[in-house]
Amino acid sequence: MLGIALLTAVALVSGCGNDHGNTHDSPRIIDTGNSGGTKVDPSLTESTARDRLNTYLLDSLQGLSPGLSYSITSDNHYLGVMHTPSLRVPCDDDGQHGSGSVLQVSYWFVGVPKGQNAQYFEQIRSAWTARGWTLQKDADERWAPVHTPDGYVLVLQYAPSQDQSLSVTAGSPCFPKAVGDTTAPQPTEIKRP
Repeated sequence: MLGIALLTAVALVSGCGNDHGNTHDSPRIIDTGNSGGTKVDPSLTESTARDRLNTYLLDSLQGLSPGLSYSITSDNHYLGVMHTPSLRVPCDDDGQHGSGSVLQVSYWFVGVPKGQNAQYFEQIRSAWTARGWTLQKDADERWAPVHTPDGYVLVLQYAPSQDQSLSVTAGSPCFPKAVGDTTAPQPTEIKRP
């Protein structure tokens, strides 16, 4: 799963095209809607991007059962641990590779009662779209990327094959490379207050 999250990260920040013929077990491409390069937001820093991503993740837990949270450790022991809950990935500004970075965070959605992943998947996806976040055109019942009005992307998806565990990956807009290097580590868990 970490491999899929990492491939999603590359697709999320690269401005790649649309998904053509991928199966549910293959990495999916995030449609950034921008084929002319990713614009660097000079007012954004890694720290503010991290705070905003964490706020979006916390907000996504509201209205769900209190025992639900995000963790780098799955409820299913054989899925392993997402060793790095956050990555800083290079992005480009009109084709000038490496002028900025995007922050991506990835977690397992934990505490879901057995057999209820589909219900929680739909609840979260519905809550995201009720906020006015745009659901990507090729979303389906196993993969739901949304785009916020301020340029963030959140992706809810099932783990490959028959496991049915849920994961969430979120990415920030591109910020200048020079304002990166935050020392604040991403939490290993995000729990509803």
